[in-house]
Amino acid sequence: MPKLIHCRWLLLGLLPLVTLAQGQENAPNPQLLSDTDTWTSPRYALQVTPYAWVTGLSGESSPFKRAPTLDIEKSFSDVFHDLRAAAFINTWARHDRYVLNSDLLYVNTRESEVVGGLPFVGAAEGTVDTRLFMASLQGGYRVYDSEQASVDALAGFSFWDIRTRAHLTTAGRTKHHQESFSWVDPAIGLRAFYRFTPELSTQAQIHLGGFDVGSRMSYQATLTLNYDLSDNFSVAAGYKMLNVNYRRSGHVFDTRMSGPVIGLTWRY
Repeated sequence: MPKLIHCRWLLLGLLPLVTLAQGQENAPNPQLLSDTDTWTSPRYALQVTPYAWVTGLSGESSPFKRAPTLDIEKSFSDVFHDLRAAAFINTWARHDRYVLNSDLLYVNTRESEVVGGLPFVGAAEGTVDTRLFMASLQGGYRVYDSEQASVDALAGFSFWDIRTRAHLTTAGRTKHHQESFSWVDPAIGLRAFYRFTPELSTQAQIHLGGFDVGSRMSYQATLTLNYDLSDNFSVAAGYKMLNVNYRRSGHVFDTRMSGPVIGLTWRY
């Protein structure tokens, strides 16, 4: 029930942008954009946004079938301390009113712990490597388009892959154990854009998925404020949330990630 309430509030959060967009339909065009602006005028448009996400991690996880489910509560500093590599990138393309949106997430962490004073073996060192990969791809149709605002309806899927490798070293010997699991979530979404001035704009995206096909439920939402540096580059800053609840075949990945985002967009 709490997750359904979260989804409801996220959907309500899109209403102001959608209302602003609809309000432009009967209003005179303010001509904030030139005839060659890359957001609305051409038949083709492309934008690529690599971004940094300052996120913590909380929830429950059981990466190994025979292992107990563990509670997770990590701040951003905890995640950053264990981080080995991370990459986040969003890509959006449009042809006339047809749109394509993708989002890639990759996080690789390593946790180590040394326990001393064990009988017979003395000390033991345990290391756990975790790799999280998520790729979402959605196509859709621009249901509203003006010089100042746009609304896209989206549908597609998200692919999740989680790999965990544990290393245990005792008495000079190291044992390894590795497991992985993956799933595909169907997803639907909305993307709303509104321009305040020629340089300043805001954008909101929300995606709901899972529906007990892959995960029980998943959602992600992003809200950013954007500033155009030139015709081809802009900076974005805002907030992103991601929640997924997967419980199948002894594996559990019920986690929440949220925090500020900052990105640099190249568009053509």
